[in-house]
Amino acid sequence: MLGVLMACFAWALIIPMSLTTPPSMLLAAVFVTGLAIFGAAMMLVLWVAVSPSLALGAAWWRTALLLTVSLALWAPTYGWAERGEQPWAWLAGFAIAACALITWQTGIVAAVVLGTAASIGGIVFDTAIAASVLTALGCALVVMAMCQAFVWLLRLLWAAQAGRAAQAELAVAEERLRVSRDLHDVLGHRLGIIALKAELAADLTRRDPAQAAKESEGIRKLANDTLVEVRRAIHGETTADLATQLQAADLVLRSAGIEASIDADREVLPRIPQALSRLLAAVVREAVTNVLRHSDARHVSITIADTEPFISLIVVNDGVREAARSEVSGGTGLATLSARCTAMGAHLIVDRQADKNRFEVKVECRHDSGWSR
Repeated sequence: MLGVLMACFAWALIIPMSLTTPPSMLLAAVFVTGLAIFGAAMMLVLWVAVSPSLALGAAWWRTALLLTVSLALWAPTYGWAERGEQPWAWLAGFAIAACALITWQTGIVAAVVLGTAASIGGIVFDTAIAASVLTALGCALVVMAMCQAFVWLLRLLWAAQAGRAAQAELAVAEERLRVSRDLHDVLGHRLGIIALKAELAADLTRRDPAQAAKESEGIRKLANDTLVEVRRAIHGETTADLATQLQAADLVLRSAGIEASIDADREVLPRIPQALSRLLAAVVREAVTNVLRHSDARHVSITIADTEPFISLIVVNDGVREAARSEVSGGTGLATLSARCTAMGAHLIVDRQADKNRFEVKVECRHDSGWSR
């Protein structure tokens, strides 16, 4: 769409060049240079027009720049125009249309300034005043009407992409916050206890070596337990179970504008062992994060099924990009989850279907795998 928009405004350079005849090669080169500067100024205006976040200051100074360059081309374009032609009026029309695509205020300013210049040009160079003004304003109106839909769609597309990127960053930030919170909960009081026990062991070293050794053994055991808890916190095993994670996934996906369908029987979830519930919650969290960061998905389905002899989790999205396939396959998130599933008696399957633009993550675990509640 951006290419089509640029192609429409390329006529602002082609028409004046074809309807003017500079008197020498040197002046022709100067005129072409001026048109190139005009084209660059118009591209700056169009860039502001299609940007999702409009900076008012940038809009006005770029509008002023375009009007200045247009007025600088006023005399040579009128003076070198072929008989009966209105090349500067066409140039002014495209400039007015570009400014009007930013806001109606900038369009009105451009129309007044360049429309006035067109009428003055008709007087000074003895051409039809009405034809010059009508050509400029008519060209502006037609071009603006043709390109307004493109500008609106481009703004919408860029805004959607920015929103998806922001949502992905938010998901990552929330995960970091969760890890920091869990680590604080795990490490806070345990490190305090370790410090107190270390002071006690140091005091007892000379007075009661046996008790000091006992305290040192307690410190070692507490440190090992803390390390285990830290690892669990990093993997999210200390917080959300499957039911909680499904609710969070539904909220995050819908907040990102992605339709989410979750099929989980309320009678099935309570029957899932706690360790398996935490594992499946980690898979859901990783799959949803990948959707936000690596896909253009419009729909995500999450299914929990209890069909003998398996309990299964299936997460499917319909928007995997080509670039994302290599990122996901080369990343560590799903690979780490696959190793965790294997170690815990489950099996993780990743199915990529390029022709259907479909990405599926499936976890299967047998009822007789020895899960402890």
